[in-house]
Amino acid sequence: MKRFSILSLSLLVVLAPGCEKAPPPPAEPQQPVAQPTPPPPPAKSDPACVGPVTTGTPEKIVVGDETWELNGSTLSLKSALKDGQLVVGAVTDIKEDTEENKENLKLLVAWFKKHKANLIVVAGDTGENQGQVEGALDVLAAAKIPVLNIVGNREGKADYRKAMVALKAKHGNVFDLDVIRRVDTPVADIVSMPGYFNRAYLHNDDGCLYYPADIEALGGILKACDSPVVLVSHGPPKQEGVEALDRTAEGENRGDPGLAKAMAEHKVPYGIFGNFHEAGGRATDLSGKTRLEENKLHPALYMNPGPADGVRWIMNDGGESTGMGGLLTIKKDGAAYVIERLHQKPGPAKGKKAKGK
Repeated sequence: MKRFSILSLSLLVVLAPGCEKAPPPPAEPQQPVAQPTPPPPPAKSDPACVGPVTTGTPEKIVVGDETWELNGSTLSLKSALKDGQLVVGAVTDIKEDTEENKENLKLLVAWFKKHKANLIVVAGDTGENQGQVEGALDVLAAAKIPVLNIVGNREGKADYRKAMVALKAKHGNVFDLDVIRRVDTPVADIVSMPGYFNRAYLHNDDGCLYYPADIEALGGILKACDSPVVLVSHGPPKQEGVEALDRTAEGENRGDPGLAKAMAEHKVPYGIFGNFHEAGGRATDLSGKTRLEENKLHPALYMNPGPADGVRWIMNDGGESTGMGGLLTIKKDGAAYVIERLHQKPGPAKGKKAKGK
């Protein structure tokens, strides 16, 4: 008898008619493919601090002899400017509405009127609560020209908002540059960057912080401008050297590098800033390395008018401040500035390091 191998028997069993194939092993359950976590949206400030670009129903506003139109986030001058120039009174760092500070503001109002300023820009730190903001701006509103105010690192959002609503109802010539992002005139456009870029310097829990996304949005506003821009922000751009607007008494430059980049990219020719008291009373080029001469036209200049606050400050040039303000005159072929030093004389040496605050 012929013997079959075990392998042959196995094949016969498998191939025999009527026999079923063994079922395949169960498939491995498929695991879902892990999707990458999308990056979080870029942080952006509260619209009550940094207002968006908006349009609305145009509103006619008459201030003195001039007619303005408010449309959403844009305030436009509809009257012609005398002599083809825009004269801007510049104030910053009032801090509080003490009698001493209000007296300083009255002196600055008289100086602005003497030089026929078209409007007043207040570059932040007007007060720490509603009463202080109202008290300070009440004095400036007496000039009967537009007062354009911006939030700094001192104000709390809720109190600031209440103060601006009350001031608008009371005077009609006080405007909030947190929500009005562009002031359009035939000679220059004033553009605002409200708040402050460094949280560590905010005085209030509900202070106004701006983010890189806000700087990016600022670029869109700058592109829309049809005249040379005056950028207004409480904190200056990051600069270099001892003459810079962001130079501290400790010898450091602490401005915003993001703001500096945007200004260079969009070729912003003019600016009004504050915050660094000791670096006030001057204008520089964008780098901050060169201090510009007063009462002389410059193709570009960036200005810190110095603190209006009456508290004594030692300045970086070796002088003292007990209240300061500035005037920026913009013409077709450039801009000039001048500083009004209340109750004191300028320091003896440019660039001399301050001894203390």
